[in-house]
Parts: sequence; C-alpha cells; structure tokens
Amino acid sequence: MWSTPIQVHDDGYKDPIERYAHFLQKHYQLELEDFKYDIRKWDTTPESGYWMAPHNHGHSHFTSIYYDCISGEGGELLLHDPRNNANRGYPQEFGNQFAPYILQPKTGTTIIFPSYIYHTAAPFRGIVRKAIVTEIQLGSINTGESYMGATSI
Repeated sequence: MWSTPIQVHDDGYKDPIERYAHFLQKHYQLELEDFKYDIRKWDTTPESGYWMAPHNHGHSHFTSIYYDCISGEGGELLLHDPRNNANRGYPQEFGNQFAPYILQPKTGTTIIFPSYIYHTAAPFRGIVRKAIVTEIQLGSINTGESYMGATSI
C-alpha cells in the first residue's frame, strides 16, 4: 500500500474542524490554528444506480466524507494510487502495491484523505446513500521565510 495518509473513523459525526485538526496533527505534526482556512460542505443523497467517475478536489487540500445513512449495497469508495505510472515495468506479481484502497462505506463512518487523490464511487444499489462531504483549503499565516526556504509574498 502506498504511504499517503488516510484516516477512517467509525465513531459517528464530529465537527469537520475537529477532524481536520486531528488529521494535520497526527500525519503532519501541524496545528490547524497555524493556518487560515476555508471549509466547504455539501450533502449527497444519490439514488440506486449512482456512481461517480474518478475525480479529485482540485481547489482544496484535504477531503472528508461522512456517511450519514447507507441502506443498500455497493457504493465503495476507491482511492487511487497517487503515484502516476509507479507500476510501470513491474511484473504483475507486484499488482497489489498499486491497487486502489477500497473502503466499503457504512453508516457513521468518516474518511479523510488528501484532496489530490483521485477517487471513484462504485455503483450503489439500494435505497439511500447519504453522505456529507467537506473539503478544507489551507493558507499560510506566516510571512517571510517559510519552512521550505521559499519566501511568502
């Protein structure tokens, strides 16, 4: 499995700010309060037969999906390996190293991952698959010298 940070919580709904703060601290040793940020939120309630083609969230840094109500089958979330062409030249026996990370959504689960990861919603068969999606865009509050040696404007 590739090393991109992904968090799965099965403890019900929590404020997205709390979730993102924990994610940044755990995986990057950064504090959310050290950033300016904007969180966008929307609900999805697709019907049976719904699916979504591979996509990413290009205007944010991290994405969170909370599954509020699942009544049906399918609808897996596939998180695709972000390392373009990493599998090039490897024998097929290495295939599992490049496979998507597949999560079966269930009521009360939250998944958080970097927004650059392409992801797919597999076809859903059932009555309802209600989810609350949020994404966060971060901005530095620092001016001058950055940790990377670049200068902020």
